[in-house]
Amino acid sequence: MMLQHLPYAPALAAALLATSAAGQSVFINDDFETDTSADYIITNDGTPDGTQTFAYDYIAAGIPLAPNSSPGETGGLRLTANDTAGASDAWTLFHTNPIAADFYVLTVDVWMNFTSGSGTTEYAEVGVGGDGATYNSVFLPIEGSGAFLAFTGDGGSISDFRWFRAVPNTPMGDSNNTTLPNNHPSYLGHGSDGSGSFFQGLFPSPPATTAGSPGNIWTTVRVEVDNVVGQISFYFDDQLTFQGDFANDFNGFASLSVADVFSSVSTANNFTLYDNFRVEVPTNTIGANYCTAAANSTGAVGVVSAVGSEFVSDNLVTLSASDLPANSFGFFLTGQNQGFTGNPGGSQGNLCLSGSIGRYVAAGQIKNSGGAGTFDLTLDLNLTPTPIGLVSIAAGETWNFQAWYRDAVGGAATSNFSDGLSIGFL
Repeated sequence: MMLQHLPYAPALAAALLATSAAGQSVFINDDFETDTSADYIITNDGTPDGTQTFAYDYIAAGIPLAPNSSPGETGGLRLTANDTAGASDAWTLFHTNPIAADFYVLTVDVWMNFTSGSGTTEYAEVGVGGDGATYNSVFLPIEGSGAFLAFTGDGGSISDFRWFRAVPNTPMGDSNNTTLPNNHPSYLGHGSDGSGSFFQGLFPSPPATTAGSPGNIWTTVRVEVDNVVGQISFYFDDQLTFQGDFANDFNGFASLSVADVFSSVSTANNFTLYDNFRVEVPTNTIGANYCTAAANSTGAVGVVSAVGSEFVSDNLVTLSASDLPANSFGFFLTGQNQGFTGNPGGSQGNLCLSGSIGRYVAAGQIKNSGGAGTFDLTLDLNLTPTPIGLVSIAAGETWNFQAWYRDAVGGAATSNFSDGLSIGFL
């Protein structure tokens, strides 16, 4: 393996660059308008045969403006692999600001360029929790650290979309390591083949060159890491694609990669372009508590809180329930109407919602409070549950949230509720 060390910040304190207006601690914010190569550790698989072009003028190359860029911006990061040698080739660029947080969000715009009718055998890879030294590769060989999402732009494989989880991060009871198989529950039934209905709907052709894959179009990848509950979520264009559990944490280095997993030499038109690479931690407490919760078996009352942004366009809200009994299962409720019902259905608590009440009970949304008596849920504001289906929250609406969890009184099983939290969205 070839490892090229470039200067980087030696301590986490130096990584906290700024706080945005929406209340985010920003670890990484690279729009690639200038040459930021000094901010990256560049690794490869030991057979270097590619390029890394910072501040690449993709507008001049005829590529449209990235979705998170502003008019007048032109720069991106252009990566190629296996340009001349006819061998598999993998490159990973680790940003030198290490990430350490209970919860953080990575976003990046990605364009995978190729000539229609020719296969690339190339993968773009977006990673978190990396060690800063081990290159990422989804195939031949499977290699990496932390976790990363890998995907092709031209389809043609039964493994167009895969995610990697390092062996040290395998949860107890889960024997599936590294690139997880199609039937793994974290794939949410979507599998990894771009010919599947989910991916065909996500990337239709046109505008994509090949239906089911993001080739010759921009797509925005979002990775949400919850180190408290051990859950990672991968999104394309705000659509939840994979969501899985992990042990330990995914703190470490975020990365951008390209890997050509076969020996066919790439053409000049085969490259991966990244823009607007950002990692941030929601720090802004939002919402207002209301309603009186009943004490639970710990003697405390359950409390619901939220961090993130009230702006619907940010789609960045994480709910937390705390002061709960240890190892208690529960989930969040939501609705637009506040209310008060004491001991509904024999519960020991107070329901603080009324009218149309939705339950967050989809895959991965039923939580366990663990030893700390807390659980979290990152919301997708475009997929808000109601009794008649999922809806999108709109600016100007107020929604209320409450946690419902298992409890016990005198050894008898029952349930309880937290207080309520009201969030007015902008």
